[in-house]
Amino acid sequence: MFYRSVFQRFQRSNNGIVAIEFALVAPVLIFVLMAIVEVSMMTFAAINLDGAAIDVARRIRTGQAQASGDAMGDFSTAMCSHLGSTLNCGALLYDARIMTNYGSITLNTEYDPATGEPIVYGFSAGTSGDIIVVRVMYWWTINTPMISIFFETAPGTNKRLLTTTVVFQNEPYES
Repeated sequence: MFYRSVFQRFQRSNNGIVAIEFALVAPVLIFVLMAIVEVSMMTFAAINLDGAAIDVARRIRTGQAQASGDAMGDFSTAMCSHLGSTLNCGALLYDARIMTNYGSITLNTEYDPATGEPIVYGFSAGTSGDIIVVRVMYWWTINTPMISIFFETAPGTNKRLLTTTVVFQNEPYES
């Protein structure tokens, strides 16, 4: 009889139900919030990378980078000053190539099959009138569990390659 009355009181009691519901919903809510913050940060970094590459590519287009004597060093320093502390400047990958015409430009990123790293062909800023394709790349590490399935570039690495490409023709400047 005693056990029956305790069980009936427990059955009628609603104390703690909100805590139990919150305990069931909280992990999903926290995961969704973490995913939103992660994707927002990744998007912010990609937009900053785009803006910096467009601004700094002007140094090549106007011949300022070539006049410095070290076009890649000048470009890299200017990129780091534009990005500030948003991204790790030492981890940026640069690729600048001269193209013969606009029809020969391919914007696909090629990967080394052995390492999985993007292939970088070097840095050639060209001279007056050259068509230049500049790519800046950065490996973003995805920290939120399970969203890497949807965003990672290299499967199994929890990393996404943020890439920006700027295509332009160098202005006529004196070498």
